[in-house]
Amino acid sequence: MIWRKQAPEPQTAAEAGLSEHVLSMLASAAGYIRARLELAGLEGKEAVSVYGKVFALVAAAVTLLLFGYIFLWIGLIAVVAYVASVHWGWITVAVGLLHLIGAGACLWGARAGWGKPVFTATLQEFRKDQEWLSSPKETTTGKRA
Repeated sequence: MIWRKQAPEPQTAAEAGLSEHVLSMLASAAGYIRARLELAGLEGKEAVSVYGKVFALVAAAVTLLLFGYIFLWIGLIAVVAYVASVHWGWITVAVGLLHLIGAGACLWGARAGWGKPVFTATLQEFRKDQEWLSSPKETTTGKRA
């Protein structure tokens, strides 16, 4: 005859041992952490989008600033060399100034995007959790702990 192990009888909460309570607590904590990490992951994608745009605008501003500086100096040298009449130097100065204006516009746009808040839902959930943890709890007898 083959002996088979019988499934344990369901236990009540009072009969459950310390190990079952610890495992239940760890499972709850893991679920809590997983939910918060999923939320942070979603908001992380949003943050990459926001700050990716800001980074692109700052990079564009730096590039335009570099070209503006180069064109401005080339233009000033050409203007000094050919003071007598309108020459290509004036056009170079105008291009340099347009690049500088473009750099200013990019930096202005980046500054506007820099202040946009991120991770708002995650922070709000952490605040709710903190309020819940710091508030007095009701026990099973109806008294406050």
